[in-house]
Amino acid sequence: MSFHVSGDYFESCNCQVSCPCIFLAPATEDTCDAVLAWHIRRGDMDGVSLENLTVALAVHSPKLMREGGWKAALYLDERADADQAKALGAIFSGQAGGHLANVAPLIGTVTGVHSASIRFDSDGGRRRLSVGKVLEMDVEELKGMDGVGPPVISNPLFSPVTQPIRQAKSGTLDYKGDWTVSATSSNGFITEFEYRS
Repeated sequence: MSFHVSGDYFESCNCQVSCPCIFLAPATEDTCDAVLAWHIRRGDMDGVSLENLTVALAVHSPKLMREGGWKAALYLDERADADQAKALGAIFSGQAGGHLANVAPLIGTVTGVHSASIRFDSDGGRRRLSVGKVLEMDVEELKGMDGVGPPVISNPLFSPVTQPIRQAKSGTLDYKGDWTVSATSSNGFITEFEYRS
C-alpha cells in the first residue's frame, strides 16, 4: 500500500503541562488518557483521495505509555466513502506502515472503529475538535518567554508525529465514548503532520 498524507494535528491528554510521556517518563496522573486528531489537507492512498477528511484516536494507557497494553478507539470521518474509510483505517491504525506502525504494537485492545460526524477547527494557535456526542476538546498554544511564539519541542523520544511539536494547554477534554475522560487546563500539543509509505 502506498500513501502520502499531510495536514494539521493536535492532541490533548489528562497530564499536567507538559506531558512527560513524550520523554518516556511516567504520566502525571494514574493513567494517560489522550485524544489525537488529524485533519488531512492533502493526500491519497493508492489513488484514493483523502483530502479534507479527519480522524481521531482516543487512547487509554498505563502510567508508563511505553509499557503498552493501551485501549484505543478510532473515529473515522463519516463523510468518507467505503474506499476512503478503508484507507483511513489502514493508515491511522498503523496497518499500512509508515510512522504510525511504530505506535501500533503498544495497543493491546481496539475497542472500536467508529464512523462519526467530526468537526475540526484550526485558528492560528487554537485547535478544536468535536466527534458526534462523544468528544469535545480544544487547545491553545502557550506563549514562550519571548511573549510571541510558543515553546517548541523538537525530536522528542516518543511522539505520534515526526514534526516539532508546539506546547499548548487544553481548555476542555471531555470524552464519553468507549470509556470516560474529563480534564481541563491539561496538556496539549499542536503541529503539522506528514506520513508516507
